[in-house]
Amino acid sequence: MKKTVKILVVEDEYITAKTLANFLEQSGYDVVGCAMDVEETLNYLQTKEVDCVILDINLNDKKDGVWVANTIKQKYNIPFLFLTAYTDKDTVARAIASSPYGFLAKPFQKAELFSAIEIALNKHNELIAVQKETTKEDNVQTLFIKNIDRFDKVAVSDIYSIESQKNYLLIQTETMLYKHRATLKEFSTLLPSNLFIKTHRAFLVNKTKIIAVDRTNSSLKILNKNIPISKAYKQQVLQEINFM
Repeated sequence: MKKTVKILVVEDEYITAKTLANFLEQSGYDVVGCAMDVEETLNYLQTKEVDCVILDINLNDKKDGVWVANTIKQKYNIPFLFLTAYTDKDTVARAIASSPYGFLAKPFQKAELFSAIEIALNKHNELIAVQKETTKEDNVQTLFIKNIDRFDKVAVSDIYSIESQKNYLLIQTETMLYKHRATLKEFSTLLPSNLFIKTHRAFLVNKTKIIAVDRTNSSLKILNKNIPISKAYKQQVLQEINFM
């Protein structure tokens, strides 16, 4: 299952909010709303599916963007990045203490916006790996994966295979082939260990998507693709998929 990443814009300046929304929608992101104050922001978070928040630090409200950020951390496991013009040192210190996934300075260019989103979503993936290692819970459901100029929210169970191409990966789902910048080692730390197996130093596969195994040619078939099984991994692969 592939979903468009849903972004909430929190900005009390109408023109800035509309500029952000237009940039995001032009690149294929889904803007779930543009909130202008804290109450409206909380309403979106409580009633809508939100994957990422772009959050102005200075809101014309008793509570500011830093307060909202801390609420997001406590109640919602979603990435957020701050949108800010110059502000006082105390507010900046509070903002940094909230551990944002990134900062975007006003005024901003379109390229800067998408770089900030990319950093935020990649950082969220990295934190999933840290949490997975810390809690020993192997239950990651979705990941943010690069789709040309934007990211998609992809169900882990819908990934068929992953092939290493030096500095990036080819991630295959039933309908999409993603070219995602990461190493196989990095990406493997995000995946449920009971679902994915390594067949070769350059390949990871989803065990549930295997169609057939060719022992003679040391390969297996997923979709219409033959994936190699190297000698180093052959015995483990056959054991894992019950072909021994």
